[in-house]
Amino acid sequence: MDFLIEIIAVFTGITSVWFAKKENVWLYPVGIISVLLWIYLCWIGKLFGQSVINLFFFLMNGYGWYNWLRKDADNKPNIFIKNNTEKENISVVLIAIVLSIIIYFLLIPLQDEKASLLYVLLEAIITALNFVAMWLMAWKRVEHWLLWIIGDILCIPLFIHKDYPIGVLQFMVFIFIAYLGYKEWKLKVYKP
Repeated sequence: MDFLIEIIAVFTGITSVWFAKKENVWLYPVGIISVLLWIYLCWIGKLFGQSVINLFFFLMNGYGWYNWLRKDADNKPNIFIKNNTEKENISVVLIAIVLSIIIYFLLIPLQDEKASLLYVLLEAIITALNFVAMWLMAWKRVEHWLLWIIGDILCIPLFIHKDYPIGVLQFMVFIFIAYLGYKEWKLKVYKP
């Protein structure tokens, strides 16, 4: 049964990322299905940081869905694809570092005795990068794709270790789509 759930989670996850690449708001309802399934799979696999990431993704899917659909007084979209400023990029890096440290210390008590501290650190870094990437995606910032690529690369050994082979395949596809999304969004940057 868990294998079937994993397949559905992967299919909806890939579909959601494809919709994001296309700047299609359907990424959010499809993403909600995927993250709910991953919350379950990660919890039973004792990937607690990944469960928390997916709970955050659930909340951010709702927020992003709302944010992408907002219109101004003239019924035009309120947000557009943009690049971060240099100051915003520095903030992103600092926030990711601070979140990694906080999450690391929050995850340690949830681990069993066999979990290495390096494994916990890896999960903390992935969680922090994904938190920041999801926030940037809700605001249509091009740089979110770069954070997804880094986070997805780091997820591959984590999911190999937990024996989620379809999940590993999903992250490989995510990396490819994120690369394409980055290239596509760079061409769509709003120029007032």
